[in-house]
Amino acid sequence: MKVSLRAKLIIGFCAVTIPMFILLMYNNYYAMKVVRTQVGQSNKNLLSMYMNQMDSTFEAIDNYLYTFILKDFGLGDYSDLALFSQNNSDNNEYFLAKVRLQNKLNMDLNNFKNANMFFVYSLKDHDLLSTSFLGSEIEKLQSVSKDLILYMLENEAKEFKDNRWKLIRSGGEAALIRLVRTEFDQIIGAWIDVSNLMVPLNYLNLGQQGQAIIVSNEGVPLTRVTIEAMNKPDFRMTLPNEQDLYSTLSMGTNYLLVDTKSQHGDIHLAVLIPESTLLQQLPYFQRLIFIIPLMGLVILAIYLVFLQNILLKPMKQLIKGMRRIKQGELETRLSGDKSKEFMLINETFNDMVDQIQGLKINVYEEHILTQKAELKHLQVQINPHFLLNSINIIYNLAELKKNDLIKKLSTHLADYFRFITRTNLSKVKIFQEINHIESYLEIQQLRFPLYLRYETFVEPGLEDVEILPLIIQPFVENAVIHGFQMSDEIFCIRVSITRSKEHPESLYEVEIGDNGNGIEPGKLIELQQEDLQSDYGEYHLGIWNVRHRLNLQYGEISQLRFEPGNPKGTIIRLVIPIQFGGENHV
Repeated sequence: MKVSLRAKLIIGFCAVTIPMFILLMYNNYYAMKVVRTQVGQSNKNLLSMYMNQMDSTFEAIDNYLYTFILKDFGLGDYSDLALFSQNNSDNNEYFLAKVRLQNKLNMDLNNFKNANMFFVYSLKDHDLLSTSFLGSEIEKLQSVSKDLILYMLENEAKEFKDNRWKLIRSGGEAALIRLVRTEFDQIIGAWIDVSNLMVPLNYLNLGQQGQAIIVSNEGVPLTRVTIEAMNKPDFRMTLPNEQDLYSTLSMGTNYLLVDTKSQHGDIHLAVLIPESTLLQQLPYFQRLIFIIPLMGLVILAIYLVFLQNILLKPMKQLIKGMRRIKQGELETRLSGDKSKEFMLINETFNDMVDQIQGLKINVYEEHILTQKAELKHLQVQINPHFLLNSINIIYNLAELKKNDLIKKLSTHLADYFRFITRTNLSKVKIFQEINHIESYLEIQQLRFPLYLRYETFVEPGLEDVEILPLIIQPFVENAVIHGFQMSDEIFCIRVSITRSKEHPESLYEVEIGDNGNGIEPGKLIELQQEDLQSDYGEYHLGIWNVRHRLNLQYGEISQLRFEPGNPKGTIIRLVIPIQFGGENHV
């Protein structure tokens, strides 16, 4: 009894995938552990670098404050700090010292891009002298000054011997202040908004949900966060221990938390990295991920050997037979197979080939007849409105007894309808097509003698080139119907046939241009579509006719393009292969 193909595939699939699944599960567990360690170490080093930069800034400002005091203290009782401590409104030296201190601090503030403000505070008189607040308006300066004075009053009894930057809250935002006491019972210090320290961290690539933040020693975020769970007022995060490289946080999404502590301030620099983006941060592990499928391919190769005889070989035979049928070898037949499924497929295939072989000749001949009938139908389409209008013109001219114009119009009408009713001609020469277009335009010019002009041009040497009959007329008709209106400006139509600039030996261009109303941009895009069904409809039958005939006759070599005129109107370009043939007469 033959075993079914389904049973064979299930047995083989289980034999291969179950060991592979176990291997991938173990590899995934081990790989994630390696990734966390690598990402943690990488970000730890990166944070240490940024924190060292911050600490360098803190240290530079510390040195500046001490240097400022020492230089000023060297002047004794005549130093600006000493004079400012007197707070004597009647003493001009007090005001001059205050101005000099203000100017000096303002000038020095520009040398420290992260500092927002320098200040001097008198503990005795509670008098605050500060620079402007960089990066904010006057309201910010007033708010900061008020919070700073309150902080000084609360800490007035302290000696400020702790050489660290203190954390302070102001207007809902966090800031760091550095305080140094002078010999004149004053405090000189600096103010830095914590948000200022985040500027270089904004360039870190931590993924779409990653977050770099500055937190306090208690784990309270001090800068803006985008993770919703961290915006709660009582939120506290557990920072990793000093001996741990990282810790994990779960806030809807699992995050890897890495931090480093400042040596000069009561802040930590931390990053939260979504575990879903860990692979993006480790190119080494990305390469490892690519190796895993290769290992799977090695295992699958063993499975393919097993499938070769029961599945791949019969399928290859079936595909080979289908390709031979596609190439026209209808004598191809498939032999039997051990699997009952493929045996049924092969028998069905052979039966279908027998039927195709019997129907192919009939279908092919019918297709040729249909295509010929379609070309004839497309060629003989006549606009009845034009005929009625022309007859009406003859009647009006007869009423006016203008026999010469009647003769001229009748001649052009005869030429026009003689040309379009010659269905036995598949191609005509360019000069014959141009004569036909001129007959049509002469009729229109007789209808509108004061408002319409036309011009035709054929490059020498192209007069005897073959062209599909009635391929230009639909566009000339459309120009008259849609672009023409009786106004002060004469409506002009130009039909020119020249060799292609890119391929002058093999292609020529037919350009139909006018100075009429033009085509709306949206409609222009619609007409540019190459889909033969996209613009088929009552109002685009002529365009569809031309495009379809060009496609049937020349294929993709021919082109039909629509362009806006300059300064107005419309330009239609036909690109057609140059072909010479026998004599055709109309």
